[in-house]
Amino acid sequence: MGYTESLLATNEKILYRTKQHWMAPIFGTIAGVLVLVGGVVLFVLQLTMGTDGAVGALRTLAFWASLILVVVGVAMVGYSYVQWWVEDYAVTNQKVVKVAGLLRKRTSGAALEKINDVIMEQGPLGRMLGYGTLKVATASDSTDLIYETMRAPADFRRAMLDQKMEFEQADARHIAAAVIASAPAAAPAPAPAQPVTMPAPPPAPAPAPTASPAEAKLRSLAKLRDDGLLTPEEFEAKKAELLNDL
Repeated sequence: MGYTESLLATNEKILYRTKQHWMAPIFGTIAGVLVLVGGVVLFVLQLTMGTDGAVGALRTLAFWASLILVVVGVAMVGYSYVQWWVEDYAVTNQKVVKVAGLLRKRTSGAALEKINDVIMEQGPLGRMLGYGTLKVATASDSTDLIYETMRAPADFRRAMLDQKMEFEQADARHIAAAVIASAPAAAPAPAPAQPVTMPAPPPAPAPAPTASPAEAKLRSLAKLRDDGLLTPEEFEAKKAELLNDL
């Protein structure tokens, strides 16, 4: 496992990885290139010098000076290339990170949710050779990131912005799920009230039939007969009269 992988958090993974362009070490050590070129030029010049007397001594001095310059120039350029080789630029599902340094590691970067924009700059030479500068604008202006001489800068920029969008969408889904889970469950609707059925009132008693006048007279005559005030013959005679009247 590399040094960059050791910096990852739990469930964090690298989604895009790149380096600076191969021109970056040259731009980063112009002094070393000049020293190397100067040593080569001085070495060629001392070959044209004579070997007798003072010229010979000067040639010897020029030889050693050119050798020293070449060694120093190679060391400076070599160190720059080693620094370029160990640098690592990565986009994970949580952040963008840069790791630099051979013996003393330096780590810098920003969380995806802190990135506001990624600005890409490319000159004519950069477009021809495929390198450019990325300026990562974060929520804090004091921590803006500048990645110079990046290889395939458009791909690196796209990887950062795509993963930032994916991170924000996933974060929004998690928030929505937490809100739904914390909301109280809706109480069930009460059942409709059942109508109360009142017992029907008992039917009113039918009115007693009213006796007709003829029946009342017959009853009165029967009572008089039963009391002995009328003889059966008189009762029958009165009864016959009433029936004739009907």
